[in-house]
Amino acid sequence: MTYRVFLHKKAHKNLEKFSDRERIRSHLLKLEKFPDSGDLIRIEDNIFRMRIGEYRALFKVYEEEKVIVIINIDVRGKVYKSL
Repeated sequence: MTYRVFLHKKAHKNLEKFSDRERIRSHLLKLEKFPDSGDLIRIEDNIFRMRIGEYRALFKVYEEEKVIVIINIDVRGKVYKSL
């Protein structure tokens, strides 16, 4: 079963500031095949992180609706400060 992937407003704003945003977007589309989507780690009960080179994407998974919401994308040192 595939998931629908959405970007939160904050994540979209952060994504637009990176020069390699297309590479990041292509990795985020792999989340449609969650949980077989690459380097994923559960951080909290419903929050996961995806490693994309030097960047990290934090996202929430809504199992019943089959929806993934990317809540933040940033470099490794900054992304976890938003939790």
